[in-house]
Amino acid sequence: MKKLIYLFIAASSLGMTAAAQNPNDIKARNLYFEALDEFDSKKYQNALNTIAKVEKLLGGKSNARLYYLTAKANFNLGNYDAASAACKNYFVSIPRQDPGYDEMLGLSSSLEAISIAAQKKIAEEAEQRKIAEAERIKREQEEAIAAEARRAKEAARRAEDAKQQLVLDKVEADDFKMAQQTNTQDAYQQFLYNHPYGKLTEKAEKEMARKWPTPVRAFKKNKYGFVDKVGSSKFVIKAAYDQATDFKEGLARVSKGGKYGFINTNGDVVVPIKYAVASNYSYGFAAVKDGNAAYFVDKTGKPLTEETYMDTKAFSEGLAAAQDQYFKYGFINTKGEVVIPFEYSAVSWFKEGIVAVGMNENGKMRYAYVNKNGERLTDFLYEEAKDFQNGVGRVKLEGKYGLVDKFGASITCCEYDYISEFKQDGYALAKKNGHDVLLDKEGVAWVKVNGVMVKVKF
Repeated sequence: MKKLIYLFIAASSLGMTAAAQNPNDIKARNLYFEALDEFDSKKYQNALNTIAKVEKLLGGKSNARLYYLTAKANFNLGNYDAASAACKNYFVSIPRQDPGYDEMLGLSSSLEAISIAAQKKIAEEAEQRKIAEAERIKREQEEAIAAEARRAKEAARRAEDAKQQLVLDKVEADDFKMAQQTNTQDAYQQFLYNHPYGKLTEKAEKEMARKWPTPVRAFKKNKYGFVDKVGSSKFVIKAAYDQATDFKEGLARVSKGGKYGFINTNGDVVVPIKYAVASNYSYGFAAVKDGNAAYFVDKTGKPLTEETYMDTKAFSEGLAAAQDQYFKYGFINTKGEVVIPFEYSAVSWFKEGIVAVGMNENGKMRYAYVNKNGERLTDFLYEEAKDFQNGVGRVKLEGKYGLVDKFGASITCCEYDYISEFKQDGYALAKKNGHDVLLDKEGVAWVKVNGVMVKVKF
C-alpha cells in the first residue's frame, strides 16, 4: 500500500498519468524509486547521481519530490550550499500538498542556522586574521625599531672605541718616540712587544733592521747559510743547514737532518738542534716539540716551566696556545701561567686582543671569538672566523661571509660569497650575486665609478 502511495505521488510529481506514459517516463519513475532506495540505504551520493539521471530523462526539468530528495541527500553529505539551493527550488515549486513540506520547513531552518553559524565563523576567522596580521606588522615594526636602535648603539660604541683608539695611537706614537730617543735594540723590541699591530709597527721594524742589521738568509749548494747583506755573496755564516729562517729577536731557526734549533748572528748554536718542531721566537720564547712533549724555551734553550703539552703555538700579543692531555687548548702568558682555561678544540693566534676559538659540536667545528680575559664575545656560530683587522673580524655562517666588530656584534649579515682581507685603504673586496663591491669597516658597500667612490645597496 505504501509503495502504491509513493507510486501515485511519484507519478503525479513526475507529471505522469496511468493512461499516458512514454518510455522515458517509465525509466524516470524506476530511477526515482532507485534513488529512494539508495537514500534509505544512506548511499547519498549514489542517490544524487540517480536523481541527475531522472532530471535528464525529464528533459532537464525537476519537481518538488526531486528537490526534496536532493536537499536531504546533500544535507546528509554536509553539502550545505547545495542543500540550501535545493530547498529554495523546492519552495519555489509551491509544494504545499507535498508530504515532505513540513520536514523541508525544518530542514530550511536548520540550513539557515548552519549558514548563520558558518558566516559567523568566517567573520570570526577573518577578524582573527586581521588581528594576527596587525600583531605581525606591529611586531615586525617593533623588531625593526629595536634592530635599528641596536645598530645605532653598536655604531655609537664603535665610534666611541675609535675615539679611544686615537688616544692609544698617541700612546703608541709617544712610545715610538721614546724608543727612538733611547735608541737601543731592546727599546725597539719592547715597543714591538707593546704594539705588535700598531700604525707604527712596520716603521719600527724597518728602523730596527736598518740600525741593527742582521745576516740575510741565502742558499748555496742545496744548503742555507747567511750573507752579510741583501744581494751580497759574502757568507758570514756557512751554508750548512737544510732549512733556515730569517733572524727574529736575534735568533734564526735552522735545521739539520729533520731536527730544529737556533743560532745567533755570529752563527753559534745557542739552542741545540734537536727538536722535531720549533717556531720562531716571539716575546722571548719559541714553541718546540721534543718527542711527544711540546713546551716553550727561552733564548738559551731553558724551558719556560716544567709543564709539557700535546701541542703549542708561538706567542702572540704575550699569550700562547697550548694543548693539554685531553686535546683541549687554552692560553698561557710569558710566565707560564694559565690565563684562559683548556676547553677549546681549535684556536688561532691573538690579534688586536681577540682570538678565534673552535668547539667540535656533533662532528662539526664551530668558531667564536674571545678576548684576553677569556670572555666570549660571540656564540659558537661560525664555520670560519678570521683574525681581526682594524677592529673587524670576517666570519662565515651557512656558507656566506659577514663582518663582526670587536664587541662581537654583527656589522653586516652573513650575505656575501667572499670577503677579502682589509687593505691599507680601509676596504675589503666582497662578492655577492656575481657582483664585486668594496666594503668599509662599517659594512657599507661601495663601488668606484670614474675614480669616485659611490655607495651602493643590493
